[in-house]
Amino acid sequence: MEPLMRTRILLRLLLPVLPLLLAGAGSAWAQPVYPYPPPGYGPPPGYGQPQRQRDLRAYPPGYYPGKLVQPAQPQPGFSLRRLFGVPDEPPQAYKPAVRPRRPAPPPVTVTRQEKPKPNAATQVVVFGDALAGSVGQGIADLYADSDDVAVVRKTKEDGGLLRSEPEEWPKFIREVLDGGQKASLAVVMIGARDRVSVKDQAGDHEPLSPAWREAYRQRADAVLRVFRERGIPVVWVGLPPMKSEDASEDLLAMNEIFRESVQRNGGAYVDIWPGFVDEDNRYTATGPDVNGQPAKLRGSDGVSFTKAGARKLAHFADAEIKRIIAASQAGTASAALPPPTGTPADPAQPGSIEASLPAPPEAAPPVPLPSKPLVGPVLPLNRPEVAPGGTLVTARPRLAGDQAYPIRRTLREGIPPSSRPGRADDFRWPQ
Repeated sequence: MEPLMRTRILLRLLLPVLPLLLAGAGSAWAQPVYPYPPPGYGPPPGYGQPQRQRDLRAYPPGYYPGKLVQPAQPQPGFSLRRLFGVPDEPPQAYKPAVRPRRPAPPPVTVTRQEKPKPNAATQVVVFGDALAGSVGQGIADLYADSDDVAVVRKTKEDGGLLRSEPEEWPKFIREVLDGGQKASLAVVMIGARDRVSVKDQAGDHEPLSPAWREAYRQRADAVLRVFRERGIPVVWVGLPPMKSEDASEDLLAMNEIFRESVQRNGGAYVDIWPGFVDEDNRYTATGPDVNGQPAKLRGSDGVSFTKAGARKLAHFADAEIKRIIAASQAGTASAALPPPTGTPADPAQPGSIEASLPAPPEAAPPVPLPSKPLVGPVLPLNRPEVAPGGTLVTARPRLAGDQAYPIRRTLREGIPPSSRPGRADDFRWPQ
């Protein structure tokens, strides 16, 4: 009975302590590996002071300045798996968590939507090719905050007076106007792609030949005739210079055809050439914008316009547009259409401002000026100097009189003469 009692007493003592032993064994088995040297390890004797001040976190685990330190190994402890003969599970390898990268959001392109203006009093309709689209965009930006002016673009990217049949553009303009589109005034810009030959009954005609010029003038007149029949003022914008010098020369000659045709049919011609050339009258891609700041005005192809260039392009046409709008609001519809060339307003018409002004005074007769001789007197460079009386100068001139002393003092001693009261070099404070 005595051994049995001892066993019972031992079990009663071990039962309260058994959970503590199991917890201690588990913690001993799962002893962590120190990422840095464990306590008690230090630098070897004689280690340098600057190196001793280094941060231990700059070294990898298990490394210490001066020697390599192995991490502490796990200590064997009490385990129920070992008690029943079950092998221990291998420690799980550490796998860092990898967060999936979010895909970059697609770029958002914000396009400015033109605000519809159904109640606008002035309807500006733009006709032409791709360059007319640029001038239309520039005009729309100028009047974006105005509810009284609406800009409508009726353009063709590949359009041109010679890229189609002679009656195609007049027919297209009539269809737009007859389709319900109101037009207070029209802006036309066309011809950048018209440097092609034209064919008629006499054959093919090269660009800028006499027959080509006549055919091109007739097509421009046909477009202007449509607006004149309907009483719509026209602002014709000329062509700009191009990167190609040959193209610029041809477009400059075509602008003269446009100018003559527009002025003959009662329209307003706008010359934009000076705004897109340099000091030598050559093409330039950069220049001052509408605010006077340097900006890129033309595209990389040497033909198209940038946003700043479109605004500058519209700035040239805006002066004529505002003049026509002001004339239409004043009720003088005839003032919106300038008279054709050759029919100037009669200044002697009764009721005109010129008739109420007094006659200008007669011009004074010109005053005769003395005639200037063609050839002046001949002066030899090696002529000896003579005195006023005609005698030769035998000695150096001497200073005499009241001016001798200040001149000698100034030139020889370097002392400037005193200033006189009231002269510009008199800096004395007035008393």
